[in-house]
Amino acid sequence: MSKPTFQIVTTDNQAYTRGESQLGIFMDLGGYSPRLESYEHDGDYLQLRYSGGYRQLLPEHRIKHIAYLDQD
Repeated sequence: MSKPTFQIVTTDNQAYTRGESQLGIFMDLGGYSPRLESYEHDGDYLQLRYSGGYRQLLPEHRIKHIAYLDQD
């Protein structure tokens, strides 16, 4: 069973899509470009989990919607 593809869109129309890198966030990593793998709700935040163990917290009030595409 494959993992579902998802996209998180914020109130300022930033999109975070599974499998993509957020280069602006990780500019100082020496060329390493972590890919978004998953997310989970963490209190008042949405915790984005990237390859290499990197994490990013988004306040839940900034989340506009989360869309899923199950790719079985």
